[in-house]
Amino acid sequence: MSATTPISEPGRPAAGDAKRVPLREGLFEMPAALDELPRLIGARCPACGARFASPRVICLQCAHRGLERCALSPTGTVWTFTIVHQQPPGSVMQVPYAIAQVELDDGPIVAAAIVETPLDAVRVGLPVEMTLHTVRHDEDGNEVVAHAFRARQGVR
Repeated sequence: MSATTPISEPGRPAAGDAKRVPLREGLFEMPAALDELPRLIGARCPACGARFASPRVICLQCAHRGLERCALSPTGTVWTFTIVHQQPPGSVMQVPYAIAQVELDDGPIVAAAIVETPLDAVRVGLPVEMTLHTVRHDEDGNEVVAHAFRARQGVR
């Protein structure tokens, strides 16, 4: 999939001129269509099938060497969370916000912000889906995005 996706919104360059670009390359796949969810990139063991949320050389389950790159499930459940009230130096998030450990439907646990969800609705067990969160616009007018999670559509 392409690392950039054309955008078009009021006050921004028209589609084809500006793009959505990842804050960090190689961490997630950009959706190819508006109705698709982005997906984190992880590793899968070809020997035992274990999945991991970050690139690895050796499987933590069976010690097999040579894991494969894979797209992880874009959905999961909040495993634990906290509400951040003080902005850490260099943070792109505006306080207060929720940061969570999300257990993906295919197993790995990942850390991410919870966005587009009222803070009082964030809870352990909340079904979530991956989304892209705009962190800034670059000098070319591109929308720089990071991965985050939000309550699954229809669940609050």
